[in-house]
Amino acid sequence: MNKLMRHRIRSVVVTAAVGVLALVASGCGDGDAGSDELAGELRVVANWTGSEGDAFQKVIDGFEAKHPDIDVRVEQVPFDQTQALLTQQFAQGSPPDVSVALPGIIRTLSRQHLLLELDDMWETWVADGAYPASLRDVAKGAGDATEAVYFKGNVNGLIWYDPTHLKRLGIEPSTTWDGFLDAADTARAAGVEPFAVGGKDGWPLTQWADPVLLRVAGPEVFHQLQNGELGWDDERVVEAFTVLSDLMRDYFPANALSAGFTDATCARAKGDYAFQNQGAFVNSIAPAECDEGIEPGKTLAFFPMPAYDPSVPAAQAVSGDLFIGAKSTEHEAATRALLEYLGSADAQRIWAKIGGYIAPNLQVPTSVYPTVNDREAAKLWPKGNVDAAYDLDDWIGGEVQVTYTQALAQLARDHSVDAFVEAMTEVDTRSAK
Repeated sequence: MNKLMRHRIRSVVVTAAVGVLALVASGCGDGDAGSDELAGELRVVANWTGSEGDAFQKVIDGFEAKHPDIDVRVEQVPFDQTQALLTQQFAQGSPPDVSVALPGIIRTLSRQHLLLELDDMWETWVADGAYPASLRDVAKGAGDATEAVYFKGNVNGLIWYDPTHLKRLGIEPSTTWDGFLDAADTARAAGVEPFAVGGKDGWPLTQWADPVLLRVAGPEVFHQLQNGELGWDDERVVEAFTVLSDLMRDYFPANALSAGFTDATCARAKGDYAFQNQGAFVNSIAPAECDEGIEPGKTLAFFPMPAYDPSVPAAQAVSGDLFIGAKSTEHEAATRALLEYLGSADAQRIWAKIGGYIAPNLQVPTSVYPTVNDREAAKLWPKGNVDAAYDLDDWIGGEVQVTYTQALAQLARDHSVDAFVEAMTEVDTRSAK
């Protein structure tokens, strides 16, 4: 998914980007390296601004109330600058004590042995039922060690719609693939485009690719492709992208690549489109960006993208934010305490109550969420034997990620699965090693 926008759609403080990138951090406070004292100043890098920044600060306030001798200094960094910033500061030996990170950069820093190992807290969480093992896998570094905590979740593959609009069109939300396509056909017959896409921003195309890959090829193939254990020319992968290509050809609007995410979201809210395949964050984005009168559950609802093949094992496409700790921190005990807190139900409950957030910790009850859509999305968060399939391009990262978004756009133009597979096979050579 495109890292400049992705699902955040924040009011990014662009003017701070130059200063942030030039920052060469000083020490993290007084104390000896590896201090076991729960005290000191911690520097934390996060991406959230505006109302999301306020929500995260409330979480930090909760931590500082528990640990009054720890002072947490939050630096807000534009999302698309985070990887460059972390690469720079870790290389200079002046990393933040704690930072938001995605799996790609986590594994990069892990290979350099720069991150704290967090296996003990994860073993406790999994044993207590706070997290399934599949989410622990998302938080692993380059090896078997777990080196991140999951803090903010998102579920993808949700088909958003206005119940009042669908009722006027005589369409019922479907639980089957054929019914899903029939609904799209009915909308088009009534003069309404089936899907709002927003592909100009790039990442909305990946929102289609991940759940289709999961539903057609299944979670095992998804993870093998994710980990470079099989190639893009595998027949099961090719079948999945053929299904996606057919969807693009038959149901994407003419402006699929010329309209951005926000425009597409608001056009669907106005009734120009019947559906929008997007993540749970639409529940907060649509009222904030399109129409304050949108009512979750009344004029905004969703159903999960139906199964393509009922025999394929259950899996949920997810994305979200993780946090890492620097091994070189001067306050290791305090850093570990903050990471453990961020992964806890106590911390995640704070933001969940505000909305626009899914708590990855399963011990946060759904009753705390403010709207019916938040609650229903939270119920879909992976648990038990339901596999968690983390956002494919965020997982792989690097040049493969850039090419993937470009190749999906080209697939939407020419519907050539062969060309898509060729482009991805050329850039992603991991399975050949």
